[in-house]
Amino acid sequence: MSTFHNEQSFRFLWIGQMLANLGDVLYIVSLTAVVYHMTKSVTFMSLIPFVITMTALVSGIVAPLMIEKYQLKAILSYSQVGKTIFLLVLCLMALHISIDRLWLVYIVIGCISFLDGAASPARNALVPSLIDDEHLVKANSFLAMIDQITRLVAWPAGSILMIWWGQVNMLWLTFLLFTTSSIFMCLIKVEPIEKSAEASPKLGVIKEGWQIIWNSKQLRIINVMTVLETVAGGVWIAAIILVFVEEALDQTQAWWGIINAAFFAGMLLSGALVYRYSKVMEKNLGQAMMWSSFFLMVLTLWFGTTSIAWLAAMISLLYGLPQMARDVAEVTIIQRNAKKELLAKVYSARDTLIYGSFGISSLLFGYITDYFGVRITFTTAAVFCLLSFLIAILNRTNLVRISGVNNRNRTNQAG
Repeated sequence: MSTFHNEQSFRFLWIGQMLANLGDVLYIVSLTAVVYHMTKSVTFMSLIPFVITMTALVSGIVAPLMIEKYQLKAILSYSQVGKTIFLLVLCLMALHISIDRLWLVYIVIGCISFLDGAASPARNALVPSLIDDEHLVKANSFLAMIDQITRLVAWPAGSILMIWWGQVNMLWLTFLLFTTSSIFMCLIKVEPIEKSAEASPKLGVIKEGWQIIWNSKQLRIINVMTVLETVAGGVWIAAIILVFVEEALDQTQAWWGIINAAFFAGMLLSGALVYRYSKVMEKNLGQAMMWSSFFLMVLTLWFGTTSIAWLAAMISLLYGLPQMARDVAEVTIIQRNAKKELLAKVYSARDTLIYGSFGISSLLFGYITDYFGVRITFTTAAVFCLLSFLIAILNRTNLVRISGVNNRNRTNQAG
């Protein structure tokens, strides 16, 4: 039996998503350079990730309204087509934009991020419709590995290409990538999910994913853990790592690049390991999440207390294994514990939690770093991981219950 019962469509999905992710990085690199070249202001540059995060947060809240009305494949393909159109607008604007019209650029960036926020839950929810249930871990680890490869390649490649070609040409390259991605997304074929003919209240539709999470003890546990670990993960943003390298390690920015590269390389290698040993992990999803929390705590604390640069880089590399294992386990658990027609709404709620938690984390750790020092920042992050691990230990029975194959629909029959 084939691993993917709709193998061609699954191939279209991951290729299309890979091209879209590559384009996302390249256009952000390009726009950051355009804005800085125009304004010479770090504040204006920092508005780009802020706008992206806030609009994605709003998108996650209202995405259930789209999910209620449209098929997942339609949301995925049309959102990518919409992103392509807005990117074309950005390309044309970049030729003639002036500083007094810069606000228009942020509006278009927000529109692209809004569409991306709707596409993300649709992609994750579409996976179980394209592959066999017993191979969900393998498929999810493969998609996660592709995402990491794209990020690992895109940032350095984007910087080099921008020097060679210039910012505007980079935007046109992104437009080409988005266009090709749109074609692949439109080629996906999947059985449509039957939609209810009755119109539901909009507030009820938005609340549905949240209610599913709240009414299922298993999903409630893993989402609390996700919030705590997302907050903890905010310590690994580039700005805090840079401060750690300069103040705690007393090294040059070269080590900043090495540690960041080690982090992404570790995620990539970990994705390959999870993919290779997917059958073992299939039977231990809850255990994987629980022990990943423990090792994330240990590695975060270890990293924050070391003064040796090469050891910090090694810890950054090792960090990828528990992080990748818990991410793949979490995605698979959600896919197996929510009905197909409600899965995208659950992911919308989850994504909203992640965006909100990460935004809070960035502010929290920035404040702690400024006023208490970067080592205290990592200690605080380790405490959040410890809390997640303690929650897992206290709810160990429920986590063990959600391990294994063919658990779909055992919980979350609400709706």
